[in-house]
Amino acid sequence: MSTFVDKKFINLVSPQLERFKWKNDKLANCRCPICGDSTKNKSKARGFFFIKKNDFFYKCHNCGVGHSLYRFLEAVNPSLMKDYSLERWKNGENGKSNYIKPKEEQMIFSKPKFKPKDDLLKPLKCVKDLPEDHICRQFVEMRKIPKKFYDMLYFTDNFLGYMKVVDPELNPAQWTNQEPRLVIPFFNKKNQVVAVQGRSLSMKDEFNARSTLRYITVKSDHSIDRLWYGMWRANPKKRVYVVEGPLDSMFIDNTVAMVGAAAIDQVPARFANTEMVYVLDNEPRNLQIVKFNENLIKQEKTVCIWPNGIKDKDINDMIYRFTPKQIKKIMDDNAVSGLEATMRLNRWRKV
Repeated sequence: MSTFVDKKFINLVSPQLERFKWKNDKLANCRCPICGDSTKNKSKARGFFFIKKNDFFYKCHNCGVGHSLYRFLEAVNPSLMKDYSLERWKNGENGKSNYIKPKEEQMIFSKPKFKPKDDLLKPLKCVKDLPEDHICRQFVEMRKIPKKFYDMLYFTDNFLGYMKVVDPELNPAQWTNQEPRLVIPFFNKKNQVVAVQGRSLSMKDEFNARSTLRYITVKSDHSIDRLWYGMWRANPKKRVYVVEGPLDSMFIDNTVAMVGAAAIDQVPARFANTEMVYVLDNEPRNLQIVKFNENLIKQEKTVCIWPNGIKDKDINDMIYRFTPKQIKKIMDDNAVSGLEATMRLNRWRKV
């Protein structure tokens, strides 16, 4: 019954969703109404409704947001959310959580279980052990990733199958095919793998909006709402730089990466008293990035507004023209806040 109700309300909200389409009986796709999806390519639709445990959930592979259908409706159509909650309740279900309440004697609470580091990484090949002519090794070298990170990067020739190892309840076929990917693990304080990000090795993904997703992130610990890469390596007593992707974070010392810019609103407690500089990609025509910068400035955060002379999109692109020390100096010289940040942003933006 819950699947029927969920599909009914997905169809009811669908007129609000750009490029909405049912791909099959268990998967629907649309442009994300929460982040706005790609501002460069209006044909991109990276929001997905998918089934997990007989209920529909929503996931955006642009901003990284993941919601139960209740929370999704709450965000985009609160009135419809109330009707949805009431109908689920009438059917003897919990309207908020996409979850049928078990009998009292069945309610068993236990601490989350983590697989040991070696268990989740065992199916993979470490980049440092790959031969020099291997496609993944060549990709990492082409991107000029510092060799000190090679033992923290991995490879799989079947990311679809590996996603099921990380999260056995996932249906990965909705996002990817059986394909090789660079695998970037995320660790918690105890050095346990809590998530992985698979980076496509196909160059067509750099330019083709219809190609497979460039990045796919999978959690093994679903109690973590927002993922930050490199958090436990960074020294919170020093200035910390916050960038948009794990690979960018590997070039500048004391740098962490957000997974999905929505993480901006949830700074880890570890950095509560830390001086932080947010360094978003250098895309002045990207409305989403402009808005994220505006949001940071309103929150009285320090942001890096790239100078006009820098045309590269991100740090990984800049590394072909500058040394890490030079890039860090550019970031420090252009770290601003308050009124100065607003004025600089208005001159920088092209939208």
